[in-house]
Amino acid sequence: MYRGGLDRYSKWSAKFVPETVAARFTQVRDLALERGQLGLLYFGTVDDLVRPVLDKHGITGPARALYLAFAKKLARHLIRHKGEAASRIASGLKAEWVTAFGADPAIIDEIIGVVGAGVTPY
Repeated sequence: MYRGGLDRYSKWSAKFVPETVAARFTQVRDLALERGQLGLLYFGTVDDLVRPVLDKHGITGPARALYLAFAKKLARHLIRHKGEAASRIASGLKAEWVTAFGADPAIIDEIIGVVGAGVTPY
């Protein structure tokens, strides 16, 4: 039997106890803040590595956001995958960005090089 929206809502409302949710957030607050700060440093490093590549190619405006989004998406995958898996993911993302968004493959390759070599996960 398929669940509909009302079924999902009734289960959610039965499970949602504000005191429990508040307790869970309180329990993990310090750890979440620490991880969030490390994540900000990691993705800030990605930006710092990719900006010179974009400057070199004269990429500005919305196109700049396109390439920075690619770099961040790639970095999210590189946190979890290494070696051949990382190469395959990078190739797949490159194909997606070139085909779907019209990104320049040469610039994408440079971004893959700097993000793959220069960002060290914490």
